[in-house]
Amino acid sequence: MERRVTLALICATVATLVTTSGATQQLVLTADVGKTEFFEDEPVYLLARLQNLGPDTAWVYSFGLASQDVFTISARRGDGQEDPVGGISVNYMCPRPGPCRGKPVPPGVSLLSTVVLQDIAGDAQNTSRHLFRARGGALGTTPLAVQAAPIVLRIRTRTAAEEDEVKELEGMWQMRQDSTRVEGYPRALRYHARLINWVEERLNEQPDDPFLPFLLYNWIYAGGKILEEQVLSGKVPRFDPDTSAIVSRLRLGVLERNKRLPAGAHLVQGMSARHRGEFQPLAERLGPSPAADMARYQIWLGPYWP
Repeated sequence: MERRVTLALICATVATLVTTSGATQQLVLTADVGKTEFFEDEPVYLLARLQNLGPDTAWVYSFGLASQDVFTISARRGDGQEDPVGGISVNYMCPRPGPCRGKPVPPGVSLLSTVVLQDIAGDAQNTSRHLFRARGGALGTTPLAVQAAPIVLRIRTRTAAEEDEVKELEGMWQMRQDSTRVEGYPRALRYHARLINWVEERLNEQPDDPFLPFLLYNWIYAGGKILEEQVLSGKVPRFDPDTSAIVSRLRLGVLERNKRLPAGAHLVQGMSARHRGEFQPLAERLGPSPAADMARYQIWLGPYWP
């Protein structure tokens, strides 16, 4: 069985224009998912890029695919039925008194954002049991609506091997809530160790597995109530992926395989909070690619971009 999905993006870039030459501003929005066919529950990495190709400076308050205030995303199935699309609302606060225009986007600069599509689009699911959350005018300025060309993709039925993989990952995700005691400790405490071992084995055996960037971004920071209680009581130390040598090594390996895909850019975006100082050599190492573009974009953003 196969399902066809059409995605349409409109970016209400809450922006103003500072004219430098009298020419009309040219903002171009593009979107990419890397390929046209996915199996059921395979993560779809959506990469949006807003380019300022004109001679004038734009001012943008926020740019994130998960923000309902910035993007309007519609997902329509092949039968015409719309998939619900959610997201978050972001309030922007001006850092200084006086007129507020956001952050300048000079000519030639591109803004980038990624998201796993199933985290914002589709029918809602129980996130404690399933891999994803879903299946299947501001501050006195006039928003500029920029629309990307639609994307058409196909979702096919999983093969037997893909079915086994999804079931294995669902079991790992549910492990975070498992209070069964093993050698005196709840089984949930082994979640990160199992996740890292799984990623390491998969990277060696199937380095192009589409779940690897998702796990090293979306899941590596996850914990759960049981683990948090053990950490707060002082029984176990808190695991920090950003200072883990093995996580860094795995991320570099996965990035090398995915640097030319939206999945690579997604993983770099997930590293942005604590790794900006490493992004320049990382961008040079990755060469011309969406992942390198995301690394340079994170450098340009600086530490406090909203």
